[in-house]
Amino acid sequence: MDSILPHSAAVPLASLPVPAGPLGGLIAAARDRLVAQAGAAGVTLHLDSNMWSLAAINDEAVAAGSWEPMLPACDPRHRRLHPGNAAWLVGTGRDGAVVTAQAIVLYDCRDRSVGSIFQDLSALYDQPPGDAWCEVTSPLALSMRGRVAWALAGWTRPDHRGRALFPICHRATKLVGWLRWQPDAFIGFSDPDLAERVWNEGYMGTRLMDPVPGVTFNQPGLRALPMHFMAWTRAMFLGDLAEPLVEVAEAA
Repeated sequence: MDSILPHSAAVPLASLPVPAGPLGGLIAAARDRLVAQAGAAGVTLHLDSNMWSLAAINDEAVAAGSWEPMLPACDPRHRRLHPGNAAWLVGTGRDGAVVTAQAIVLYDCRDRSVGSIFQDLSALYDQPPGDAWCEVTSPLALSMRGRVAWALAGWTRPDHRGRALFPICHRATKLVGWLRWQPDAFIGFSDPDLAERVWNEGYMGTRLMDPVPGVTFNQPGLRALPMHFMAWTRAMFLGDLAEPLVEVAEAA
């Protein structure tokens, strides 16, 4: 796949402005560190609000056999997405081709729990197909309210795997969500096979995670898969960004 950066309005992550305030120094330092880590792996990070561009990248990767169809939550063919509720992180290689991507979407769950918007499929579709369904038993999801941002649709082109781009980009994607929306929490889901191998706290930072799968989504055309529900509070998100900076300061 040789797609070049698909949207001329994509903004380099390194140039995203950080608002002044008590957290400004931390956010700016974390942004610069993540940009440098991606750069060391040969990747430049951008922010794009054109979700049709992400859909095109997904289609090409599916055709190449390196990605499954992404969840409808971040697919503009299934939901009305705009800069106020969706964006994606673009990682380009040295030749300008897209080699990694992650999306982030925002939900307002102040009046309804996070679990409820998945149960009725409104988190996933504007008009759900008849054969889609989602079962939620997660106490964490069913009790969580507030403005939440979901980082999803993580993909890395096969020739760029093994460079630790996923944890770098996941953190950068959440940072983008913070700069845009300052959500109350971030959420995510994990296949049971990946819950401890990929999403362990030593690799991805402190998070809340149900001990057993509590959300099962049946995406038409794919399989119904039970998943662990995860959440990062504001404190967990900010603490994870700060931890490497504290380690550097202590070593100085």
